Amino acid sequence: MRADRARRLGLAHVRLAGAIERHNAFPDDPVQYRGGWAMDRDRLYQAAGIGPADIDLVEVYDDYPVISLMQIEDLGFCGKGEGPDFIRRHSFEVAGSFPFNTSGGQLSVGQAGAAGGTLGLVEAIRQLTGQTLGGQVDGARHALVSGFGMINFDRGLCTGAAILATD
Repeated sequence: MRADRARRLGLAHVRLAGAIERHNAFPDDPVQYRGGWAMDRDRLYQAAGIGPADIDLVEVYDDYPVISLMQIEDLGFCGKGEGPDFIRRHSFEVAGSFPFNTSGGQLSVGQAGAAGGTLGLVEAIRQLTGQTLGGQVDGARHALVSGFGMINFDRGLCTGAAILATD
């Protein structure tokens, strides 16, 4: 709904600041080591009017740890191949230096099939509106949510991401 209506109704809300989606990125790669986020992330941040350093929390589709790392790199939080060092330098808790999958992600609750894709979105909205079921990221204003799916043996055929923001 429109933000003014949400305000009138007294509903907590966020706005969609930017979004990207890509199907079958890099089809010539023999094995996928990058996703469509790498092709479209500049457009995502430009639409939102911010950059990776402005993101307060990240919620990614995490069916496997390596997929989380691919998204950290391809969404521009570090360079390609720099993910292991990025992980060593940061803490991922709610109060950490890089709040990441703050609800625990699918790796903590189980991959819920198609429903798993909404886990990060719900958590990002809860974080930005102060309605978490667990710990709260202090002062969170921008959340990045990403998705990955349609797995076909050697690659994921669909990537997407959105930046949500508070008013």
